[in-house]
Amino acid sequence: MEKINLNNISLSYETSGQGNDVLLLHGFPSNMYMWNEIKKILTETGFRVTIVEQRGYPLSRLDKFNVKSFNIDELSKDIEGLIKKLNLDQNLTIVGHDWGSIVAWAVVSRENIKIKKLVSICGGTEFPTSNIYNNLTYKEKPHYISSFQNVKTSAEIINRNLESFFRSAYRQNNQLGENIDLSLENIFINNLSESCVMNEDEIISLIEHFNDFSLDQTIAWYANIDLNSELSSDWRKVVTTPVHFIFGEIDAAVKLNEKMRERLMSSGANVKITEIPGAGHWLPITHKESVLREIYA
Repeated sequence: MEKINLNNISLSYETSGQGNDVLLLHGFPSNMYMWNEIKKILTETGFRVTIVEQRGYPLSRLDKFNVKSFNIDELSKDIEGLIKKLNLDQNLTIVGHDWGSIVAWAVVSRENIKIKKLVSICGGTEFPTSNIYNNLTYKEKPHYISSFQNVKTSAEIINRNLESFFRSAYRQNNQLGENIDLSLENIFINNLSESCVMNEDEIISLIEHFNDFSLDQTIAWYANIDLNSELSSDWRKVVTTPVHFIFGEIDAAVKLNEKMRERLMSSGANVKITEIPGAGHWLPITHKESVLREIYA
């Protein structure tokens, strides 16, 4: 692991291999090591691969906590600075999962970096504003993204239940059901005993990665969705970079419907959308071959 200082933050990253560049951006609640297996395969097949622990995660936390420090402008500057300083300019493909795909989309839209292709996994372009989530309740409990607007309170709840949080987030069946309860408690807290998409060593390693740190800075990403909508208006456009959106058929957290499909198709001049049958939210873990196929394409 190496450190790079830029945009008032020290980011942790790793680069390995030789060849065309691939940058892998994790989402919530992950870390840069979620890409280990994909990174290994790519380096063995002729790519230079960079993984990065994004702003606010344990290896790249800010010394001073300010919610607005985690808006999409700052997140994009981090990645743009990393790309420039590391000279990741060999036919660069950016691959983003979950929140990583939102950051990647902003980097593509801002056009400060030359990018060959974007592979967006279980994400999209932008989050809806908070008023959309505020209208969603589950047995009188708010949507987890509404809860995340109060960073301190939601972080305290999660920090008290860290093992349950990660085992719930990565459980095998967290995508099942048409009308799944998307409250904080149901998605992230109450499913300690269910099986995970990771093996036991991997889930324990992830829990230990976060064990000495609050999740406040990672949750703060969500608390900026309204500000992000305003900021994105400065660069929101129909992009010309080729973009491939990939979704899991039974991913309830990021559900691909016809309205979303139409919006994504109109977001770029060269857009492809794939929905993987029977797949959930954790495609880089459960469907690595599908992710690799699109990177190679």
